[in-house]
Amino acid sequence: MAAPEPLKRGYDVDENAIRFSNYFHVLRELVHLSAGWLPHEPSFERKYELGDHLHDDARAITKVKRRLYELRHPSDYPGAPGEELTALLDELNAAATPHDYVLVAYGQAKPALVSAMERHLDTLDPVTDEPSLRLLTQIVERQRRHIAELGGEAAATIEDLGELPIELKDKRELRIMERLHEPARDDFVEVTEHGDPYLVDELYLNGDENHVPIEPEEQRHFFHGLMDAELSAAELMARNMHEHPEMLWDFHVDMARQTWDELRHARVHDILMQTELGCRWGDYPVGFSYFKSIYAYDLLGRLVLFNGTSEQKAMWRHSHRRKVLVDRGQEQVAKVFDYLLADEVPHVHNGTRWGSWLLGGDEHAYREKVRELRQGLDKTGQPTSTPSG
Repeated sequence: MAAPEPLKRGYDVDENAIRFSNYFHVLRELVHLSAGWLPHEPSFERKYELGDHLHDDARAITKVKRRLYELRHPSDYPGAPGEELTALLDELNAAATPHDYVLVAYGQAKPALVSAMERHLDTLDPVTDEPSLRLLTQIVERQRRHIAELGGEAAATIEDLGELPIELKDKRELRIMERLHEPARDDFVEVTEHGDPYLVDELYLNGDENHVPIEPEEQRHFFHGLMDAELSAAELMARNMHEHPEMLWDFHVDMARQTWDELRHARVHDILMQTELGCRWGDYPVGFSYFKSIYAYDLLGRLVLFNGTSEQKAMWRHSHRRKVLVDRGQEQVAKVFDYLLADEVPHVHNGTRWGSWLLGGDEHAYREKVRELRQGLDKTGQPTSTPSG
């Protein structure tokens, strides 16, 4: 057995904790602002990348918080960023458009994060600090991919943000953007008040009245509308995250995962339309009436009406659609509903978990709220009036 290499001095525990605190602040701001800007981004491709990266970064924060807990005996409190890092975070917040935000996020913040983490990896001792080695290696790989996918000319404007001072007794508050008027779509997508008139109510009913699209033309319209519905769902979850920074961190992780899920569903429909159905995104009009009717509610109302009602009822329809399509020999299309159904289960659980939490942990009170708000829905599950107050 070869003789071991001498241990490197590396960072001491306090230096390590300071570095991870700075990483936390950059990642947290990126998650918060990406969730806010995602609905404003018109391009489906860029919207998808933002959602994918949002999910990566949310999971990274969970691991960074855990490492801080391990280093701070035990605490994951990151303090507040110092003056130089605050300037970069303020620049992220000053973006006026999703394009401006991406330029700073992917052209400055993420490159600075990678540069600092690479310096950290070069300096740490790989034996005494192996937990940091493994964590940083994973995060750096993902951040490089993010920059390659959405970044232009990337340049780290801070030489080493990891070594910047942390104000342990202070706290940085996250800025919340103005409420969303409506989501953005690609320029070639027509947005109308009522969306695609081809989509009949029977497509969205549960029970014997439900109509499963089986002919090519109705499947084209249906999956186009379903793609838009998935985008709207992702945008609703993203705004739930952004507008409620006071919620426990696990809530943000759950919403980030659901945002990514919904965007993956939209991507599946996009591919299915192009490869199986002979149509493309933008071939038919879309509308935002359902999104607006749910977004008008507070967080509890959104969880009740979307996660606890829309997603729950969709589970039956996906199962029903899958069975009908399998019976007709359309296995490829049916497989899509099989996976949609699997993803809806944790989405419904998100509503129960966090709706109950908002009601003091009382799951019975949440289910009573579900029953109450469902009384104000039309037969397709859309609210018939705006919430009071």
